[in-house]
Formats: sequence, structure tokens, C-alpha cells
Amino acid sequence: MRSRGSFALNHAVAFLVWWMVHCGSELVAAVPPDGWYDYTAHTDCRGRPEPAQYNGGILKYGNGDDPNGYKTTETGVLSPAFVVYNLNKSTMYTFSGWVKLEGSPSALITARLAPDNSGTRCIGTVLARSDCWAFLKGGFVLDWPTQTSVIFFQNADRTPMKITTASASLQPFTTDQWSMHQKDTIRKRRKRMATVHVADPHGTRVVGASVSVQQTAKDFPLGSAIASTILGNDAYQKWFVDRFNAAVFEDELKWYSTEPASGLLRFDVPDQMLAFVRSHRVMVRGHNIFWENQDATPRWVKGLSPDDLRSAVNTRIQSLMTRYRGEFAHWDVNNEMLHFNFYEQRLGPNATMEFFSVAQDADPLATLFMNEYNVVETCDDVSSTVDAYVARLKDLRAGGAVLEGIGLEGHFSKPNIPYMRAVLDKLATLNLPIWFTEIDINNKFDAQTQAVYLEQVLREAYAHPAVSGVMLWTALHENGCYQMCLTDWNLKNLPVGDVVDRLLQEWQTGQVAGPTDVHGAYSFSGYLGEYVVTVNAGNTSKQATFSLSPGDETRHITVQI
Repeated sequence: MRSRGSFALNHAVAFLVWWMVHCGSELVAAVPPDGWYDYTAHTDCRGRPEPAQYNGGILKYGNGDDPNGYKTTETGVLSPAFVVYNLNKSTMYTFSGWVKLEGSPSALITARLAPDNSGTRCIGTVLARSDCWAFLKGGFVLDWPTQTSVIFFQNADRTPMKITTASASLQPFTTDQWSMHQKDTIRKRRKRMATVHVADPHGTRVVGASVSVQQTAKDFPLGSAIASTILGNDAYQKWFVDRFNAAVFEDELKWYSTEPASGLLRFDVPDQMLAFVRSHRVMVRGHNIFWENQDATPRWVKGLSPDDLRSAVNTRIQSLMTRYRGEFAHWDVNNEMLHFNFYEQRLGPNATMEFFSVAQDADPLATLFMNEYNVVETCDDVSSTVDAYVARLKDLRAGGAVLEGIGLEGHFSKPNIPYMRAVLDKLATLNLPIWFTEIDINNKFDAQTQAVYLEQVLREAYAHPAVSGVMLWTALHENGCYQMCLTDWNLKNLPVGDVVDRLLQEWQTGQVAGPTDVHGAYSFSGYLGEYVVTVNAGNTSKQATFSLSPGDETRHITVQI
């Protein structure tokens, strides 16, 4: 049964469609796009709105064709709106615009899509203000074609207020175009051209030498969570190191694991896990120092007085980070603090800032992260919108916290890929490394559907220019995994495991070979990472190593033979 609120909202949308059609408001048709995706985004509030992306895309304005035109509506539930016709199934739609309020200093504003009056969905959010213009960027994909759809703005809590929008844009991309954008970014950010020059001891070019190049290590970190189940399991260990160059411990570093009772420290399991990853040159993230969720707080900690709690948290940081100083590349300092506030409620609003400060002093070489869920996974969680994440990160840094990494958990249901890209675009404005830290697909979907959705997410994450690493939340247990396993307990691939193996194969250079040209050179395009090159000329063979690091210029390697 639908709620009365939902019934009223649907009728309001239906009335808005009727009014705009019959009273001459803007009506737009879905026309094919041209050009490339615009990764531009803004997280600062501005005195004037910027011009519309894509010159407004398929949106046309009632007062001429000015894509920077203003649209203001003052209503209760519904506010500025656009009617669009003939939206296509599977097309990637990116939506953007600038928003300003009147009558309220700030509010969370959502852009919503009502396709064919069949309910509404969130397609973007922005923390708007009355003293400046804020940028909203989002997007959507439809599961079926629609004849008439409405895009409208509303206050997230649906209280009446005056909302003004400007420079709105709706731009469609076909799936082929979207894939083309991904491939172009991979070519520019994940690969590099290289030329191997072969010369004799006198510097004379060697024409026709046989050159073979093999990638031995990847630059981009792509890994998975592991648990204590990997210890003593040689087959699992081999399976893991054959695929991944990064790891994170699922639960073994969390406070409830390392100190189940006050003063009872247990580091034997994480010590053994660390020895395993270290022995195979696998980088490892530290997860986590604190977790704001009360349900994930050690039982003995919950009843402490504020003074005793402060002492306990300081001991926790010191014992953990002194023991593992220099071992973990990253630390998630205070997990999920946009959703929960166990420590800040008891120690004050500056608790997290103090956590970061002490952690930085204890291990200055580690990169300290925020880590949060539902930032890219959904548009409907008002606690963890992209602007809420940005605002909290900026507040911490303004207070002196050395916060250098953006952690996005990535626990997806059905992914909204255009929205995911839009959120990454906004986070990229902070110029900090962005990591997906816990990617999986909800197990409410069947295995094949999980595989389809996982491939969509991984391709988008790997291709986005601001993403620095990807971790899967797929620690293997005999009774399964948190939401998604790559294999069964016998290490036989499940459909998502096939996806991961195929992408790992796709995103590596493998072996390339050929003869040197008339200039004594052999050129190739390779994924960033470490390489060994073997050159054979006549009866002479020479081997050398080199690395392809990020850069726009061709990497030149000279081998003397």
C-alpha cells in the first residue's frame, strides 16, 4: 500500500506535467549528444553561477535558448522543474546545475526524476545556501524508455522554501560513448607510451633486434580484504598473490578484535597476516583505528566515563600505531563518522580531530583517511551526501587534522554509474587520493546480476582520473563472505570472480614483442608499473628493468648490446 505522502507527491508530479505541457513551459526532446564528458565540478560556493555544462544539453529554456537562464519557483513540495520527452533505456544521463535559496541560510536540496509519473528517484544532491550559488552534479540511467519525465528540485525534508536554479544541463551519452570516455581516460592516466632504443657499445643503432617486454608489477593498487582464514591456507595464499597487489584486514585490526577486554591485547593474528602480505610485497591498508558505530564498539568501552574513555582511546592509538609504525600505507582513522557519533557524543565535537592528530604523530608516514558508505552508492542517504563528506573533510583540515585520503566504501546495490561519476568529479576538486575501500554488490541479487553490476562499478572506478586504488570487500570464509565472494571455499571462481580475473588480465600489458625499426627503436603502450625488457641481436642477449610511472611524455629506455 502506498503512503498518503507518496500518493500526494505522485499527484503533484502529474499536475506539474499537465500544467507545463498545457501552459507553455519548457518541453524538451532527447537529442543525440556530441563531444566528450565534462569532468568539471565545483565544491565551493560562488557569487555567480558558471555557464551550463554542454551548453545546457537537451534542456531548452522557455525564455529563449539561454542555457544560463534563471528559473525560480516557490512551492511547498515541488519547485523548479523541467519536462523532458522520450528518454531512452540504458542511456547515461548526466545532470548538473547551480542552486541558491531564499528564506533559509542553508538546506540539502535534491534533484529528483519522475519518469512517466511512476514514482520519483533522487538523481543528485547539493548543500545549497542563500548567500551564494552551489553546484549540483548527478545523473541517472533508466531501465525502460519514458515518454514524459519531470526533473524537479525539492528540499530534502520537504519543508517549503524558495529555490532558484541556473545553468541547468541534461546531457545523454550512449553506452558506447561512455565506454569511449573510460578507455580514453585509461589511455591517458593508467598507461604510457614507451620506446626502447637498442644500440651497440659505440652508440650505433641496432636495426632488427628482437625486443620482448614483460610487465612484472602493476602500479595501480587493486586488492581485496583478507581474514584470518588465509593463514595456513597455502592454496588461498597463492590464489590471492597471483591476483592482487593490495590487501586490507577485514576485522582483525578493529578494536574489538585487538582488545576484547580492557588491557587484554591480542595482536598475534594481525601480526601473522602482516607477515604474509609483507613477504609477498603486497601493500596493506590499516582498517580501522576507531569506528563511530556503537554496535562495533568493544563492550567494555561502552560503559567508560568520559575521562576513562579518553584515556582508553589514547592508549588504543598508541598501542596500535606504535606497534605497526611504517607497516600500513593507510589508516582509516574514525570509520563512518557521517552516520554515527559514539566517540564525538562522549568526548566532544573535536574528538575526531584529536584522533587524527595523535595518529599523525604516531605514524607520520601513513596516509590518514576518512572512510564512509553511501557517498557514491546511493543518492538517498541524507547523512552521507557528497557535500556532507566534503564539508566534514574541510572542517577537519581547517582544524589542523592531517587528512590526506578520501575513502569510499562502495557497498553497492544496483549502481547508478552516471551518479557515481558525478560524485567522484566533485570529490576530485579536493585534490586528494580517492580510494574505493570495500567494494561489493549486495547479495540480494543473483550471482550473474552481481557480476554485471560489479563490472560496471570496477570499470568506472578504474577509469576515473581521480581514483588512486580499489579494494574489494571479499574476504573468504568457509560459510561465505560479507555480501559477495569471488570464489567458493574450494577457490573455484563464481561469476564475480570471473569478472575480476578478466579485468585484471585486461588491465595489464602482458608480454609485447617486436623488432627494432630503422632507428633502432621499438615502441609500445603499456600499463603503468614495473617491466623487464629482453633484447636479442645475433648471438647476444641483454636484459634490463625499467618502470612506467605516470607522465604525459614518452618514456625512453636505452639498452646497450
